[in-house]
Amino acid sequence: MNTRLKDYLVWVALPDGEQVAAADLRLETNRRGRHIMSGLRYRSEWLQHPDRYAVNPVHAPLDVDTFEWETDHIPAVIDEVLPGRWERIVRQRAWAGRSDIDDLHAVLADTGSAWRIGAMEILPPDHQPPALNSQISMVDLEMIMAEIERTEAHLDPELEALARLQAGSSAGGARPKVTIEHNGAWMVKFPRQDDVFNYPRVEHACLRLANRAGLDVVESRVETVGGKDLLFVRRFDVTRSGGRRGVVSANAFPKVPQHHNDPMHAAYEDLVRCIRRLSTSVEQDLKQIYAQMLFNEAINNRDDHLKNFAFLLEAGKVRLSPAFDLVPSEALGAFPQLDFNHGTVLPEPGTKAAIAAASAFGLAPGEARRINEQLISALTDFRSVAEEAGLSDLDRRFLRQRFPRQFGQDD
Repeated sequence: MNTRLKDYLVWVALPDGEQVAAADLRLETNRRGRHIMSGLRYRSEWLQHPDRYAVNPVHAPLDVDTFEWETDHIPAVIDEVLPGRWERIVRQRAWAGRSDIDDLHAVLADTGSAWRIGAMEILPPDHQPPALNSQISMVDLEMIMAEIERTEAHLDPELEALARLQAGSSAGGARPKVTIEHNGAWMVKFPRQDDVFNYPRVEHACLRLANRAGLDVVESRVETVGGKDLLFVRRFDVTRSGGRRGVVSANAFPKVPQHHNDPMHAAYEDLVRCIRRLSTSVEQDLKQIYAQMLFNEAINNRDDHLKNFAFLLEAGKVRLSPAFDLVPSEALGAFPQLDFNHGTVLPEPGTKAAIAAASAFGLAPGEARRINEQLISALTDFRSVAEEAGLSDLDRRFLRQRFPRQFGQDD
């Protein structure tokens, strides 16, 4: 079998904006670019750097400088920089059949104009890391929105707009989005043609609701551009000085070390184990993940998979990131992506089951009751949040159908 072997550099951007070649990566694939073997070796300058940290504390800890992965699955370190669903769509459109979208070498060689989400890039050795700040601003959004609509309609691309779309699309996830610079670093999430509700305003409302319920959430706002509502989410990985904090999705940690496949049945208990093993703010993070589990059930969020949870990495620190992607599912009666206690139904806030569940998160009954009471108080005050977010009557009715009846009373 013909194989392809190439070397890469693992770059890390630090909170002050410094960019360091932290490790060497060697990748061997089959002729179609599928993973066969890879190895990572931390560089001595990174191991001696005062701001060093492990790019993956589970699968590539700093106390060992060399790692090898021989598997048909993509190792967790590489998986973290691969495109999400929306970015794959954009790349496929931009490449126009010139290369296989799943060819790892082609993907790693296709560097963007700006650094992706988080603080790590894997690049060919002759490539310098891209700019830390986005090249896209508010004035580009209407053209980008037009190209998104053309992309969803499967029309031929307008190359100039497509180039802007590709430049800002490396933010992961399934929905159309770009990163921009506008009084700080923001991720802009666009509506889709098949949305059955005003997605930007509903997500903004849910984030505000979660904040009132005591969760640490991303900052968000809604702006109308070209007659369309767009959701702006502040980048929690970007520091005030324009540098970066490391970000690793929770999906990177539970992968089975021998072959790096994802766990068969992911659960909130996996997140609890990650927090207990890695976090330097264990008590705070366990409260957050417990409250988020209850909140996800309360709003019928069925997109609670491991990639929608993340950890922030800095020298000497690992902690859960602010909550993001808190949106009700369109489907009623669907099962959550993450289960709890081997069940397909999560406990609802304020119930005996919710209080009992707290022990798995290391919380005392009194603390659990306090968290539940704060959740219920916020949920019963949904009317004011809906008004603040500018939700239409149609969107309010949609949400009332998906919130538990005891929390969805409104109007």
